[in-house]
Amino acid sequence: MDIVWIHGFPLSSAIFEEQRAIKGATHHMPDLPLGLSSMDECARWVLEHSPQKAVFAGFSMGGYIAFAIARIAPERVAGLILIDTRETADTPEAKKGRYDTIEKVKEKGTGVVVDAMLPKMLTPAASPALVEKVRAIMASRTKEGVINSLKAMAERPDSSDLLPRIKVPTLVIVGADDAVTPLADAQRMARAIPGAKLVTIPGAAHLSTMEKSEDVNRAVEEFT
Repeated sequence: MDIVWIHGFPLSSAIFEEQRAIKGATHHMPDLPLGLSSMDECARWVLEHSPQKAVFAGFSMGGYIAFAIARIAPERVAGLILIDTRETADTPEAKKGRYDTIEKVKEKGTGVVVDAMLPKMLTPAASPALVEKVRAIMASRTKEGVINSLKAMAERPDSSDLLPRIKVPTLVIVGADDAVTPLADAQRMARAIPGAKLVTIPGAAHLSTMEKSEDVNRAVEEFT
């Protein structure tokens, strides 16, 4: 089985380093290029760099891309793993917030995003080493990439109407302490997708693939 892991914002495929230990699968972990400013563009790029048929595992923004893939090329999707994400579009307030952040990034650089998002990624119990590792991954993102990702997220469509039409095996994973895309979002998605399985990861915030990698890996192995 091929699993394509799609990273979130403002991150890279490095967040899936521990998922390479998942047995029984071939793992593909592309890094999204800089110039993509819509979820459909991201989806088409991922499809170009993926096997003909695969399970698409999307974390946060990667989940938005997975939904776009399911819309554009459902015949390419063998299954979905939706990790700490949601199906809804931004509220008007959230959308405005993203464009406000774009202006801040243009003026001050990507550090404003790192400083704002890092405390939300992990629980207070996370080790200092893990916090610094996540900080380094976030700090490695370029200004252009951060701005384009913010635009893509701000303009993404609502995927609520897609969920009941998903006909492939689907696993929804959420950190129990995720404040960015909380448990209620995961529960709503799992209810709407026929036959979906929901797994809550204790002791994890938003970045569950890194903070509680063994629990995430176990859930994926049981699913696949």
